[in-house]
Amino acid sequence: MEVIATVYKKPYYHDRNQRMIDAGVDLFRIKCSHWGLAEIAATLKTCRDHITASGKPVKLLADLPEAKIRLGSFPQSKVQVPKDKTFAFRLAQTSPDPEQFIPHTFPGLATHLKPGDVFYVGDGQLGMRVTSVIDADTFTAETVNGSRLIECTALTIPAIADTLDHVAPFIDEIISILPESKPDIVAFSFVSSRQMLEALIAKLIPFTSSEWRPTIIAKIESQGGVDNIDEILEVANGIMVARGDLALNVPFQRLGLIQKMLVAKARRAGKYVIVSTGMLQSLLDNYLPMRSDILDVTNAALDGANAIMLCPETAHSETPERAVTVAKQIIAEVERSRES
Repeated sequence: MEVIATVYKKPYYHDRNQRMIDAGVDLFRIKCSHWGLAEIAATLKTCRDHITASGKPVKLLADLPEAKIRLGSFPQSKVQVPKDKTFAFRLAQTSPDPEQFIPHTFPGLATHLKPGDVFYVGDGQLGMRVTSVIDADTFTAETVNGSRLIECTALTIPAIADTLDHVAPFIDEIISILPESKPDIVAFSFVSSRQMLEALIAKLIPFTSSEWRPTIIAKIESQGGVDNIDEILEVANGIMVARGDLALNVPFQRLGLIQKMLVAKARRAGKYVIVSTGMLQSLLDNYLPMRSDILDVTNAALDGANAIMLCPETAHSETPERAVTVAKQIIAEVERSRES
């Protein structure tokens, strides 16, 4: 079982990458979201250079972005909001104050909504319920819990997740720079159908060659992806159980069952399968992982996943090699148990 580490977004941290290589990392993941094209290219190239210089068989994964519904900005950046408070949402890049309105950047968003729809801000820190639709770009919603409202964060609306076009408008530009660094794996985000994956692969094919033909991974992040997994597996070389967004777009209480089903189907199809997000996140604050994190990695290994992917555990940690080491130790123990 392999360990994938998300690298810090700056391309020049050779020491961080080298420490993870020394710890036994199997793949470096470059998340191609929130960065300019030049920074993506530089990060991919620098990681490839680090791998080549190390002489180790570490692979490179380019994780291509999806289009997301996002909030605009406001002067406070972060605002604490109470439960049961109603806010107006309006199409705009900025707002003078969330109390006047919360800006969103998705034209026509309200046409997809109806009163009673629940949506989430960020990774689910704040839940909200639509109370009224005013016009195509304006609606009101009330908070269902108290939490922080943070500018420019993503909105996830499960009821419409599979009706929106999730292909990022600049994905063609990112694909065009990939041949320079030749990532071993290319992951497409929010794949919900065979047709969507085939259309994305068609964008990539003109840039491939006999020297570079990457493994194609479909990230499963919505109910559509779950429902259509059999046809997706017919096209993809593998899948990623991308639990960050998936947990927001399916009933959260079913996430564990869905993960096990997806891993089992990929295994039966002979396809590579990655389990991602929150595997060892407690290591950001603790030296030892939380017991639930230990069990999470153990269960993914026992179920037969080919890899786990570490996200903030390596990207946001001062000691990313620690997360790699801990993951490798847990995996090694599972593999020893199978041999005995």
